[in-house]
Amino acid sequence: MLNELLKVLNTAVAVFVAAGGGFGVSKFLKFKASTEKNDNIKKALEFASQAVLTAQAFLGNGAVQQQAAAAELKARLDENKIGDNFTEAQILSYIKTAYAREKANGALGAVKPLVSAEELTKAEEVVSNTPETAPAPTAQ
Repeated sequence: MLNELLKVLNTAVAVFVAAGGGFGVSKFLKFKASTEKNDNIKKALEFASQAVLTAQAFLGNGAVQQQAAAAELKARLDENKIGDNFTEAQILSYIKTAYAREKANGALGAVKPLVSAEELTKAEEVVSNTPETAPAPTAQ
């Protein structure tokens, strides 16, 4: 009788420890996963800001710059082996967020384009004033 009581008590303690341990491990894993996710988002936002500033130096309209920044961000995320954790929509969202933040803090105005406005105007004049005459193809 006493032996059976000890077995039941031992089983009850083992179940209590296992359940508590499982709960503790579960909580730990959830915390670790959320911390890792937050770290990945922080990295993505940091990379997005860098990509936006780099894209500002490119010629073209906002859509071209946005696509250049998104491509650069995707490449940086892939280099850090976290690119698969983000969708294209999330990447564009991070680019838009970074653009708004950089615009608000004045960093976008400090970016110098790769080609000045004067140089661009001169280049456009050359292209628009050059007649498009190519030699006719000859039969051989």
